[in-house]
Amino acid sequence: MADNTLKSRIYNAIWNDIIDGVYDWNYVFNEKNLAEMYKVSKSPIRDALLELCKDNILRSIPRYGYEIVLIPEKQLREMIEMRVMIETSGIRKCFSLLGQREFDSIREANLRSRLLLMDKNTTARQLWEDNMQFHRQLYSFSNNEFGTTLLERCMQMQTMAYVQLYRFTIDANKVMTTSSHESIEQLIINGDLEGTVHALQRDICSIQPIVFFSEETT
Repeated sequence: MADNTLKSRIYNAIWNDIIDGVYDWNYVFNEKNLAEMYKVSKSPIRDALLELCKDNILRSIPRYGYEIVLIPEKQLREMIEMRVMIETSGIRKCFSLLGQREFDSIREANLRSRLLLMDKNTTARQLWEDNMQFHRQLYSFSNNEFGTTLLERCMQMQTMAYVQLYRFTIDANKVMTTSSHESIEQLIINGDLEGTVHALQRDICSIQPIVFFSEETT
């Protein structure tokens, strides 16, 4: 949630704690306990919990509380497929309109990624967020607000799915934030639409086999 209301701050705090693994996946959220934790009344807590339910992060259990929605692996794969459709169609739509301003913004994004990778204190969560920001920025060139909403939804649920199923790893996220994004940058500057589309698709899908492989062999 982008606004700075009490409800949104509580929403973001709960969401961040879920992603950071503060709560077990079978944890049941209780309005009374959360109100005591955040030292607020139950009203903004309830509003935040209902918003989390609306975004399919939590689900309400009548007369019991709220629990985290678990995402099946099949749904994760479907999210990846949807992202490919959304993002590749977006780049096709706007490709001929991209100019120096867009080139510079992509270059700056990749520079930020390289600086993150150079910092030994950077966490896997930060690299993941940086990767998502690159894709948000690239899609923003299409000026499709509805598509942006769908993409944000996919990325949010994909984040939850990865935390649940595989955990973030530094090595996996390094792959997403280095050569693949720089390759996309160069292909765009070179005016290679089909090359950009193929590189973008590979980048969106690249994390999937990496984390699957790392989990299977540990």
